[in-house]
Amino acid sequence: MFQNFFNSENPVFRFTGRVLDILVLSVMWVVCSLPIVTIGPASAALYYSCVKCLRYKEGGAYRSFLSAFKLNLKPGIGVTVVLLMLAVVLDAGYVFFTMAAGTGEQLWGILRITYLVVLLLPMAVLTCAFPLLSRFTCTVGGVLSTSLRLTFRHLPRLIAAAAVNTVCIFVTLKGWYYGLMLLVPALDALALSYLLEPVFRRYTPEEENEDGGEIPWYLR
Repeated sequence: MFQNFFNSENPVFRFTGRVLDILVLSVMWVVCSLPIVTIGPASAALYYSCVKCLRYKEGGAYRSFLSAFKLNLKPGIGVTVVLLMLAVVLDAGYVFFTMAAGTGEQLWGILRITYLVVLLLPMAVLTCAFPLLSRFTCTVGGVLSTSLRLTFRHLPRLIAAAAVNTVCIFVTLKGWYYGLMLLVPALDALALSYLLEPVFRRYTPEEENEDGGEIPWYLR
């Protein structure tokens, strides 16, 4: 009985191991994101390690995170800087419409709501950009242009991903004092994978294994 309980394949051990991986990967993402400009490569590394090791059950989750972070550091910083500048511009627009809506005129209130809905488009591009970077070798311009094209080609799916990402970011920022940063980032990456992986698979070439080996994890 006790031998079965301490077996590594025991459902309790597997569940606690999964929770531990979620906690550690989330903390690694927070630490690597502290310089702000590294949010991009940290997000790419988090998505890669969560999908590969948590969803597809490959080993070495923490090693995969660090490897992906290092690999995507340079282009990831470039993409982050561009998206941060875009965020500043879009935030200025939100502040403008909020102040205008404060005048009490109904038209400005409607325009403010419309603006918030339209913001889902750039949010969809952002949501796609870093997972895309984690899976494909791209330049900064390539990441942004490809993310934009994928957003319009798969608009409903990418808008849904943007909505999920927005909710997770909002919950994390509002509830950080409850320790949600220790869970939500990795859970967000896992949730996004169910929306983004079917899209990425369509643009991933099938690899022939002449030696009869296993197919790559992202094509299983």
